[in-house]
Order: sequence, then structure tokens, then C-alpha cells
Amino acid sequence: MHQLKPLKSLSIALIALLGISGLAGCSTAKDEQTGGENKEQAVQKKDITITFVGSQNWLNKGSKIDSELNEAFTQETGIKVDMQVIPDDQYANVLKTKLASGEAPDIFMVSAGVGAQKFLPEKYFADLSYEKWVSRYVPYAKAGSTINGKVMGFMTWSVDGWGMLYNTKMFEKYHLTVPKTYDEFTKAMDTLKANNITPIYEVGKEAWHWGVWLSQMGALAEKNSPGLYDKLNSNKIKFADVKEFETFLSQFKEMYDKGYFGKNPISNTWDSGYEAMGKEQAATFLGYTSYQNEVAGKFPDSNANDWKMYPIPLAGNNVFSHSAGGNMRVAYKDSKNLDSVKAFFDFLARPENLKKYYEARPDIQTAPSFTDVEPKPTQGGKSLVENAPGGDGMDMEYGVLYWDNTVVGKYIQDMMLGSLTPKQVLESIDKDREKLFNATGK
Repeated sequence: MHQLKPLKSLSIALIALLGISGLAGCSTAKDEQTGGENKEQAVQKKDITITFVGSQNWLNKGSKIDSELNEAFTQETGIKVDMQVIPDDQYANVLKTKLASGEAPDIFMVSAGVGAQKFLPEKYFADLSYEKWVSRYVPYAKAGSTINGKVMGFMTWSVDGWGMLYNTKMFEKYHLTVPKTYDEFTKAMDTLKANNITPIYEVGKEAWHWGVWLSQMGALAEKNSPGLYDKLNSNKIKFADVKEFETFLSQFKEMYDKGYFGKNPISNTWDSGYEAMGKEQAATFLGYTSYQNEVAGKFPDSNANDWKMYPIPLAGNNVFSHSAGGNMRVAYKDSKNLDSVKAFFDFLARPENLKKYYEARPDIQTAPSFTDVEPKPTQGGKSLVENAPGGDGMDMEYGVLYWDNTVVGKYIQDMMLGSLTPKQVLESIDKDREKLFNATGK
């Protein structure tokens, strides 16, 4: 079975998240930092267009930085970048269709970790192991972009994790403390609800966000049963066999039925979450560690930078679950423009361009992929680690083959609306994965 090399060390996750790693690498040789100027000059001013597709939430988020860097590359080299942004809930299917139909873009984005496997890396991904910028990767970035011993992704993301972001001022007002058990959690949510505050704002219209909740339970289950991910990835065990998953879904449905997500959460969009949290209409939100930066940017009076986080306290969870480094750009293996794509990656990897990129993307500046970019960890990220006595582990989006947040999330939506039981949600996931295992021969 082909599998991406996962992050297994708590120290790696903590060091990356708290922003105290990698700076020793700043003494990298000048030719490595410039990212291959000779390659760029070799293709300079040629009449070439490279195609680049990515998911909507991954590009130009909060700024136009991706478009700006694309244009700067074009001005320098003459190579045009045709960047195509696909809606989040359609992206995986659109990309699979393009690859299968022989219309693969020159560059496409995929999740790091084993999530990349569903796009058949050996068939479609170019080997980037010998590009000069690889030597400047922090450990998680190299691990998360490595498949079968080869670096196959250009990553400018950050290792991150999801947790319960809470408004500290609201918790203090109602004398609430960080819940460590499900019972403590429900008591806190009941108090908020009794005071006409939405306990948790759920962006329920976005199916993928429901899937993120269950994805976070994988690290706990792996801690309780070491080797679980390997068994899931070799199809030796089913989701329906894992007691933590069914317990979580049962408690999750109970939360929905008790009204912890407010009125009609199925209609809430991602963008509406910023206002709900920023205007103190809701007390908590399942977000990534840098989400509070985004709220603070939109609602400066919210004091969102002071908010803290804790792990989802369902099914006995006390583990910080994290990614393998977010998302990465991949070069199509058989692209006729592969040299131009590599020149583009070289351009993006220049220290001055990375600096521009991360400054425009504070949501992912908490633990950058490159050693020569200064990390800026959030209060939420620090507290999430501190409130996770169970340690850390990779979530299922990045650690389990054939995981799809959107597909899983749609089953959970159905459960919330009463058409599926928790067990049936897991059985549906198993049926989907069985088809993929059969199709790929894994």
C-alpha cells in the first residue's frame, strides 16, 4: 500500500505551531534562497501559458496575493498563469474529471498527507525532490509533501489543527471554564443557551465543515488503538467498527437536537460565521488555529486575538489533532510546460515572495512551510496545545485514505435531519471507501 509519511511526533507539531522551529535554517546558501534564477532566465519571455486550478477557499483568501504573484511572474518571464478557481464543494470532482479525461492542468492543488492519494500521485504528480527550495522546508512540510520517498508538492501552507475557539470574555462573564468532558461541555452550552447566546455557530450549509468535526476524532481513536490508521488504510477495519466514531456521532446529534448550534444551522454559510463570532452572537466555533486572526481583521472591536481554544470534548477526546501541512501545489507529471511550472515554483519560493505571501495570509502564518519565514502563532493555537493533555495526532483528512470531508459531511447533515443514524453514517462511509479500494486494488 502506498502511503504518505505522516507526522508522528508531538514535538514536531508543537514546535511548528508555537513558532520556535526552523530559524536555524536561515543561513541557507544564496543560490538556494534565490530559488533557481537560471531556470527562470532559460524560459524568460517565452509565449507560454500554464494552467493552474485550485479550490476557492485556498486561493486569494482575504487578499489577491495569488493573482498578484502570478502577474509578477508573468511580467518577469512572459509566462502567463491561467488560474482557475473552483467552488470548494465541486473541486475534488472537477479535478478528478480533468485528470481522467486527459485534460490535466499544469498545476493543481491537493491536500497534503494521505489525502493526496485519491488523485493517484504516481500517475499524475511530478517528482520535485531535487528542486532547490526543498532544502528550505521545515520538517512537517517535507514530510507532508513526500510520497513514496519523493517530494511531490510545493507547499506554502502551515501545519494547523481544528478546535473549539471560544470568546474568553463571554466565558468569563458566565463563569465558564474550559470543559474537559462531555458532561462539562453540555453544562457550559446549556448556560450559554439559557442566556440567549448561540453556544456554537455551525456553518451547516457547508457540508465539508460537518465532515471536519468527525475528522478530528481520528487522532483520539488512533491513540486508543495504535495502528488503527494503518488498518483503515489497508481496509482491514471499518469505520463502523470504531466505537469512538459512533459515540462521537451520537453525542453530536444530541448537541444538534438540544439546539446548541442555534436556529436552522443548516442554512449558515462560512462567511456568516465571521459576523456571528465577531458580533458576539455566538460563543464558540470549530475553527483552525488562525481563524481568530480573520475575525479580528473583519471585526477589530471583537478582541478576537485574545480568544482561546480547546479540543472537541466528545467521546472522551483530549487530543490536539492536526494536519500534515494543509494544501500543496502539484506539477502535472506529463505537462509539456513542466520547466515553466518549476520556474514558477522557484519564483514563488524566493524569500521576498514568500514574505509577501504570508503577510497577505495571516491565517496561515502561524507555522510557515519554509525556514526563512518568521512564524506568528496565535493565542488559540498555543492554548489548544496546552488544553490537550492527551497529546497530538494527525486528523483523518490527512491520515486516512479516501477521506472526503464533503461526502462525509453530507451524511452527517442527513443524520442531523433524521434520515440516518450514527451507525448508518459510518456504514455509508465504509461503502464509499470499499468502492475506492476495489477500484484502485489497494
